[in-house]
Amino acid sequence: MKLKCVAIDDEDHAIEVITDHISEMPGLYVYKTFTNPITALTEINVADQIDIIFMDIDMPSLNGIELAKSLRDKTKYLVFTTAHPDYALQAFDVQSDQYLLKPISFAKFALGIDRIIKKESEKVSTIATVDDSNTLFVKGDHKHAFANISINEILYIKSLQNYVKIVTSNDEIITYLTLKEVEKALEKHPFIRVNKSYIISKSSIKRVDGNIIKLINDENIQLGEGYKDAFLEYIQGILLKSSRGQ
Repeated sequence: MKLKCVAIDDEDHAIEVITDHISEMPGLYVYKTFTNPITALTEINVADQIDIIFMDIDMPSLNGIELAKSLRDKTKYLVFTTAHPDYALQAFDVQSDQYLLKPISFAKFALGIDRIIKKESEKVSTIATVDDSNTLFVKGDHKHAFANISINEILYIKSLQNYVKIVTSNDEIITYLTLKEVEKALEKHPFIRVNKSYIISKSSIKRVDGNIIKLINDENIQLGEGYKDAFLEYIQGILLKSSRGQ
């Protein structure tokens, strides 16, 4: 397991320090870097599935705190890297996971980020597929409760912030997982992410009308802009076409 990282800082030297530290950590890798916060705002989207954003605060054009308000739901973890200790309370308000003060030594970096890596490892262990079959086990509503779910019966999975709701043809299960963790567990099965909050079973699609996906249980789900290209590519790949006139 390696966590996908993005670094945002208007100083090239600061970017270099963070990317060097990331390369030294076996559980991380650099996905993208930005020296312009406006570019980061326009180019980062939910479909990137970023694990950690490292972000400076005192940047021109757009303050890091304000930028974080727009990007917080596009990353699992947010780490501020700044020379200013007086932003700590505002960082807490935008749900930052770490607040690292510059200059950032590798020891300081490793101590803070190791907590995130361990937290991720613990989360991954809360969901399991059984012998590559069509079954999932997830934690139930108390310590020793587990739910056995047939993957073939799942219609969709909906994000509920720190939880997900798994809706099957005859049941609903809420469990303490992120949507990304469930998506990872189902990557070998016929499911597709359609917006930042929903993964749906391909076999549960009844009809597509513009940006509205109707499922076989008659629920309507909005197709998100960041997921439209991949979804339409899937539809075109299985679309039955006439050869007449060719």
